[in-house]
Amino acid sequence: MTSISLQSISKSFDNNKNFAVNDITLKILDKEFLVILGESGSGKSSLLRLIAGLEEPTLPGDILFDSKNMKEVPPRNRDVSMVFQSYALFPNMTVFDNIAFPLVASESNKLDVDTEVKRISSLLKIEDLLERKPSTLSGGEQQRVGLGRAIIKQPKVFLMDEPLSNLDAALRAELRTEIKKLHNKLQVTTVYVTHDQTEAMTMADRIAILKDGKIIQVGTPEEIYNNPAHSSTAEFIGSPPMNLIKVQADNNILTVGSQKIAFSNSASGSIVMGLRPENITVVGNNGKLSGTVSFFEYLGDSKIINLTIEDELIKIKVSDTTGISIGDKLSIDFNVEDIRLFHVNGNSMK
Repeated sequence: MTSISLQSISKSFDNNKNFAVNDITLKILDKEFLVILGESGSGKSSLLRLIAGLEEPTLPGDILFDSKNMKEVPPRNRDVSMVFQSYALFPNMTVFDNIAFPLVASESNKLDVDTEVKRISSLLKIEDLLERKPSTLSGGEQQRVGLGRAIIKQPKVFLMDEPLSNLDAALRAELRTEIKKLHNKLQVTTVYVTHDQTEAMTMADRIAILKDGKIIQVGTPEEIYNNPAHSSTAEFIGSPPMNLIKVQADNNILTVGSQKIAFSNSASGSIVMGLRPENITVVGNNGKLSGTVSFFEYLGDSKIINLTIEDELIKIKVSDTTGISIGDKLSIDFNVEDIRLFHVNGNSMK
């Protein structure tokens, strides 16, 4: 298949005043499912369009498929297939014709169209929909047709731009599983753009997190969850995300307001302490910190206690809140090994 190498890629839409993509270097491995994760406006879709050739880099930089530079290669010759957030189906064509279109439009195609459409539709479980028009399909069915049209080309690279964003939560969960199963079966290098951290964590081999046009961390879901390289990663990943607490560091002491935590570190001055809600436990007394219960969040299988510790509000994920009421004083404990420290500029203190 194909590996992708981005070398110092930038893109500006306003004469280099601001960069949607800012000097990105990234290696996407052969057969990898890489998720580009970031908030709206972080540059995710712009980066995907650069890979596809729909946008040209603003400054000198290279995009290589294996060892071939794509700089002078037009989009139609890059052998990629895109799946869009909007289903982008031809409304006047049947499902069969929508899926078949890339083969019919390709003069060099030597595959049997009927056989391939039936094979792909069976793979996507839409073989009973082939004679219907897109307007008669549900959102999930339309997205499966869009996937089928991308798959039938047998491309070297799949590019997916938030393909599940228009679907409801249950259908998103179903199609996440289906897309990952398809990738495992087809083994095509896939670059998947999303703002949804659940999609990223459940689907990716690796995640590249974008912020303001720059990559702030690349790693496996486990690496990014356990060891965020930036506070923006820490508060983006996790449900609920990591608590970020302003502390004062002095040798082996971290101070939260007037409360002190013994912790081996070489920092001094104002820093940020990160602690995941699920790593905190409520204890009767003698915990490391104490505060007042402000309110609860009920999530079905778990509950979130919002605890005010002087000027800081932190979240604690528990299975039961029986006997705890708003306004109660609580003492909490945690393993200091679970603490992550960040500079005030957001970078991890390793």
